Amino acid sequence: MKITLEVYQILVPIISIVFILYAFKQFNDLKNTLFETLFWTIFWFFIIIIAIFPEQTTEFLANLFGIKSNVNAIIFFGLGILFFFQFQMYFGLKKQNNTITSLVRKIALLEQKLKNKKK
Repeated sequence: MKITLEVYQILVPIISIVFILYAFKQFNDLKNTLFETLFWTIFWFFIIIIAIFPEQTTEFLANLFGIKSNVNAIIFFGLGILFFFQFQMYFGLKKQNNTITSLVRKIALLEQKLKNKKK
C-alpha cells in the first residue's frame, strides 16, 4: 500500500500544531480560559484529522448528516461552524456593550457627585 501525501496534508497539521501551542501559551499567560483552550485544541485537532484523512472524514460527515455528496457535507459543516462563531461573537459583543454602558453610567454618576461636593 503506497501512501502519498499532498502538500496541504503536511502544511495544515504543522500550522494547526502551531495554533494549538499558541492556545496553550495564551492559557499560561492567563489570556484564555480552560474552556477556550480545550475548544481550540479540539478544533485544530479535527482540522488535522480532516487534512490527513480527507476522503474518510468527508464520507463520515456525509453519512452522519445524510448528505449524498462529500463536498456538500464539508460545506454544510463549515457553514455550521461559521454560524456558531457568529453566534458567539454576537453575544460577546452584546455583553461588552452592556458592560460599557454600565461603566459609562457609573462614571457619569461619580462625576456628578464630585461636582455636587465642590459646590
